[in-house]
Amino acid sequence: MSWTRPVPHHSSDPWTTRTTIHGLPSDEVRSALQKHVRRGRREQAVLCALELARTDDAHDELLWSRLMAIAAEDVGMGTPEAASVVWALRCGAAEAPAGSVDRLLFAAQAAGYLALCIKDPVHSEIVQVALLTDAAPDIPDEARCVHTRAGQEAGRTMYDWFVTGSAVEPESAERNLSWRARLTDLYLQLDPPAPSEA
Repeated sequence: MSWTRPVPHHSSDPWTTRTTIHGLPSDEVRSALQKHVRRGRREQAVLCALELARTDDAHDELLWSRLMAIAAEDVGMGTPEAASVVWALRCGAAEAPAGSVDRLLFAAQAAGYLALCIKDPVHSEIVQVALLTDAAPDIPDEARCVHTRAGQEAGRTMYDWFVTGSAVEPESAERNLSWRARLTDLYLQLDPPAPSEA
């Protein structure tokens, strides 16, 4: 295996030719924001957010786009509600007057919040592995259920689907299984498996 995907060249990134309100390279501030959030450096993350938000509308949009990506890419399953929180803060910022301190507070809250979040970027890492190896998903047997052509051609029934295709893992320890048992009986009566499978 060898590296075949070139790193995007800076010449194709419009932010490499832009500067922020304090004359800093826009692409570097964008990058610093993400690195500060990743390392939990709250104050610096907030300062980067303010730098972008105060520059102009385009930089403000860049900020919110990056914060949303960070919530999914870096925070991920460590704090799964992070994307919803950042989206709500983005909506709040949009309601505040442009250039106002109120608007900046939403940006600061989002960046500071993400910096303090517990992080688990496993899904981002799975995406990268999948792209680098051009991985395709497995199709398990239970996917060939009554809802697919292959399943219908194989004579799969709603009972088959319910018993195998609707099973969930990991399952809540507090789950009430009485309704599942009742449904299993109903599907067995209404659309039973083929005699050879019974």
